[in-house]
Amino acid sequence: MIAQDVNRALEQVLATMPDNVVTTDTIRCYRNNLTIAELKDTAGIAMRTVRMDGRWETRLVAEANCGFATTFGMSDQRASGSILFVGMLWLLCSLWYVRRKGPELVSQGISYGGIVFRNDTFMTQRGERIRLTPMQHSLLEMFMTNDTHTLSKQDICERLWPKKPDASDTLYTLIRRIKPIVEANSRLKIESDRGRSYSLRLK
Repeated sequence: MIAQDVNRALEQVLATMPDNVVTTDTIRCYRNNLTIAELKDTAGIAMRTVRMDGRWETRLVAEANCGFATTFGMSDQRASGSILFVGMLWLLCSLWYVRRKGPELVSQGISYGGIVFRNDTFMTQRGERIRLTPMQHSLLEMFMTNDTHTLSKQDICERLWPKKPDASDTLYTLIRRIKPIVEANSRLKIESDRGRSYSLRLK
């Protein structure tokens, strides 16, 4: 569309200037013959040396002199291009959300920070099984299935050791032993809030 407009305008100008001499009046006449408003302030005429039939010749050529944004905006491809851009933006946002946000359903399982919990089994994103003791398994399951991934000390102790009056030392040992396993197999870490609560967080 742009090329057709500038070439048509050039043909009209050449019909009135047989000597091929470019003047300010020539440029003004050329721009007046343009039908695309965006080109009237930028388009011009230039002398170019081109090879024709084995000989070098100097000829007048039309130049739009407009940027990519202007060209794309006037292009017939702008609708499909806009759809493609929106689609790519949506895809990038979706990938970012999946990578950085909370648990999501993955093939009937939960995935968070590189750990996948499916069919009562913990795996890495590569499909490798994470080896855990029964107590470590129960604690990690509590973290993964909690919406905020934060558990109070009291909730953990009541769930894992309901008959034990004070399980503080046992919990401390469990946390200390599961931390390196979690960090080695994911992008997660376990943080403590002065021993009152524990959180499973992205590194």
